[in-house]
Amino acid sequence: MLTFAFGDVRFFTPAFVIVLLIGALLGLPIYFLIRSRGEANWRTAAATGFFAGAAIPALVMLSGPPDSASIDGVATVMDGSYTWFGWFQNLSLVGLFGGAGSAAGLFFLRFVGRAGVPTVAEEQVAPTKPSWKPAALTVAAIATVGAAVAIPEVTKDRSCHNTLRDGRRSIGQEASFNLMVGTEEWRAVAQEVEAFGREKGWSIISDVRPDESFQWFQISMCQEPGTNILVQGSPEFREVSFGVYQPQAGTSWRVPFVELYTRIWRRWPDRIEFTGDVGQQIEPPRWVPTDQKTGAGKPPAR
Repeated sequence: MLTFAFGDVRFFTPAFVIVLLIGALLGLPIYFLIRSRGEANWRTAAATGFFAGAAIPALVMLSGPPDSASIDGVATVMDGSYTWFGWFQNLSLVGLFGGAGSAAGLFFLRFVGRAGVPTVAEEQVAPTKPSWKPAALTVAAIATVGAAVAIPEVTKDRSCHNTLRDGRRSIGQEASFNLMVGTEEWRAVAQEVEAFGREKGWSIISDVRPDESFQWFQISMCQEPGTNILVQGSPEFREVSFGVYQPQAGTSWRVPFVELYTRIWRRWPDRIEFTGDVGQQIEPPRWVPTDQKTGAGKPPAR
């Protein structure tokens, strides 16, 4: 939804609508049950609305985080686990949808729910007839929640672009390097990366948007049985990161990744950096060819 489930913040509105519809199907059966017991009031309406609104975001949050994620450079997920800031973001999201659900419950009680409620005199005259609506809405709610749970599994990417397709919760990089360039050179970088992928016959998924208000750079290249090279751009830090993953274990990643590194190094020899586990700049690792560890006789620089 926000931040981790739907990624791009521009997807917030449709995500909100989807959760609102699911929340309505969850909340209505509970409301009819409460009303049948004569307990429909502002407290139960607010509590029911909060539960219905917060249930789906909470389930998404508890389903498991990605391998890593961040907001404005602040880590929300590290090594497959939420950071304190990630938990704060998630709980804020649950509270936001829960609060919206409470407001919707109070609105429903005030303007809709009381409509059609018979007076005491009407109840004494007209016999009570069983209604099929609560049962139908309950079945619809169960079906909707089941679909919401099943859809991610049914639509899961099972290609080599999904490094977690075997069911693992996280995966680490085998090797990585950073190219220190801004958005004005993203297209040139993308051309080099995609040309390399085509020459190797790898599967390529590319989404590069340097000129839009929401700037985005992500290219995934992979080859069965699973070697994956992920290239991502950060406009804030003026860098493009290259990382290789090997879900199937082994060292078959080394040859293609070194070839890609060499291709990038030849075009931007003095713009490559290597970083450690906590973001500190480090010396070129052992997999880098000896004659490519410096640029024009200089250490890698910005």
